[in-house]
Amino acid sequence: MIRPLLLLNACERYDIRMWERFEKKGLDPDAFIEEGQSLWESIGINERSRDVMSRALSSGWLEREIDGCAKLGASLVTFKDPLYPPLLLELADAPLVLYVHGARLALPGNVIAVVGTRRCSSYGVQVAREIAGQAARLGWSVVSGGAKGIDGAAHSACLEKGGFTATVLGTGIDVVFPPEHRKLFGLIRESGALYSEYGLGCGGNGWRFPRRNRIIAGLASQTVVVEAPERSGALITARHAAEAGRDVWAVPGRIDDGRCAGSNRLILDGAMPLISIEHFFTSHGLSGDTFKDEAGAGDRVKNSADMTDVEKILVALLTNQGDRTIDILASEAKMSAAEVSKAISMLSVKGIVFSSQHGRYSLKD
Repeated sequence: MIRPLLLLNACERYDIRMWERFEKKGLDPDAFIEEGQSLWESIGINERSRDVMSRALSSGWLEREIDGCAKLGASLVTFKDPLYPPLLLELADAPLVLYVHGARLALPGNVIAVVGTRRCSSYGVQVAREIAGQAARLGWSVVSGGAKGIDGAAHSACLEKGGFTATVLGTGIDVVFPPEHRKLFGLIRESGALYSEYGLGCGGNGWRFPRRNRIIAGLASQTVVVEAPERSGALITARHAAEAGRDVWAVPGRIDDGRCAGSNRLILDGAMPLISIEHFFTSHGLSGDTFKDEAGAGDRVKNSADMTDVEKILVALLTNQGDRTIDILASEAKMSAAEVSKAISMLSVKGIVFSSQHGRYSLKD
């Protein structure tokens, strides 16, 4: 079954609906390859796609693709496979084949999509991290698109909490895009998975990313848009989620911040406002005690005796308000910038603070 489905998938424009046209003919799956052009034309495959498949067969691409995945250690999961994500099958335009590279093929627990803009604020990073981190602690899976900004923050926080996260790529699974996420993608492969419907070696063409967003939405029961301008791929993901009957949440943002214009519009259009992390998770039947216990654990870490007096002062300042630079902390703590920088470095090593962006620091959730 893998060969005919992989061949049709090579066209990059057809989904399971096209295969259903073939199945209505009552033919054996092997006939899809054996009968070729005349059969393809009879079920509505256009000339360009027929040429793509003909060249793939004559050039040996099909065998090379299967062998390439085997050498990479990746799996090819068709929509006929029991390991194919069941929620994804609910999409009318579910992909024929998923290339999966990672430690696990299936997404465990509830699945939440956390998405947003690449050009996010430090507040957006913080919220994305808190949502994904809490999801990981509760045994949920986090799915996103692997981009810089909100996506990367969600993936990283989930991994830091020992959770399972999956990235849906707009490239082949052997292509690192953006290049800055090479290390992150490596970590995701070790404990989670990289997903793609695109063949090996496919680059980051612009049109592929909006199309892959339907897969992000299709994998998750809940989609959370943290920050998104009016023209954002995250809004495409939210639209696909809503069309599939999934819950869509949006984090309210400042009305004068263009990075939040699209996500605020989602709330106006009916998305649920995510007014607090606790409210989001307790709305899914979880006890509020879950969050009290987690808060207590965090306080014990931050009040640990394994901190110097300087570190404790800086943690106290960051508890009141994060997203501070070294210079601001030095001024507030009445210390030298060098002294603060050294202490912040140690707190980062201990996993107590993180660099949100542009040299600013906040406490980890």
